[in-house]
Amino acid sequence: MSDNKSRSKKKDRRQRWAAIIAAILAVAMALSAIAAYAGHLLNRGQGSTAPPEKQFDMEEYRSYCSGEVERLEQYIAEYGAAAGVLSELCKNYRLLIQIEKAGDEVDDEKVKGYEAALKQHSRDLVELEPDHPEHRLQLLYLYSDLGEDDRFIDEEIGALQELLREKNDPYAALGLIEFMKVSEQPPESIAGETAWLKEYFEELSDSANLTNPDRYAYAFLLGEYLEEVPAALDQLALVLESEAPEKELYQTAEKYQKALQQREKEKKE
Repeated sequence: MSDNKSRSKKKDRRQRWAAIIAAILAVAMALSAIAAYAGHLLNRGQGSTAPPEKQFDMEEYRSYCSGEVERLEQYIAEYGAAAGVLSELCKNYRLLIQIEKAGDEVDDEKVKGYEAALKQHSRDLVELEPDHPEHRLQLLYLYSDLGEDDRFIDEEIGALQELLREKNDPYAALGLIEFMKVSEQPPESIAGETAWLKEYFEELSDSANLTNPDRYAYAFLLGEYLEEVPAALDQLALVLESEAPEKELYQTAEKYQKALQQREKEKKE
């Protein structure tokens, strides 16, 4: 019974992490067809059905991802590892894991093989490009998901914190804060990271260098981690005033604005 509860808790954390990361990175990258399919997998069982033109054939994508893995592995064997190749390889392994777990019958051995390969290639990617925060963030998520030893997780958290002080990547910093929360890191460590990121945004604002993507990230920090919803809504309003309605950032900010407004309404009722 305790094992079932542990697996359920782990699954809930994984789903929450995936949802948060998808939200905060939405304005930082263009969604490829593969990324869209990953989102489809993450939303399975959430009570929503995609329209016919956006529904996917599971076997078709399993075959596609398996083919990509084989092709990319062969490339590495022949020409050596390259960051772009490793990144695509990791994406396809993640999708294969999601595809296998989404099925009615899970092949545990196959999943373990995919996870082992994903861990190795993720480490290789960090070693190849150690100054890319997103690589370390993805490795942290993977370590947590696979139940890696706490000392490895602590080392990666420390390495990512040090890197973020140099790279100033607010979206990766938000991802780290969320990771620290769901992995139950010490509250004082989380508070320290949150305070540093808020100070970073305040400095940008004081110097008039706060861009709209920065404002959205700042709003997310204020609304989700500092419980300063009015201030978050102010930042979102500034984004919506200056961003074109057809832009993804506008739509993302508007959606988050409505969510915060609904939250405030429920608190008053």
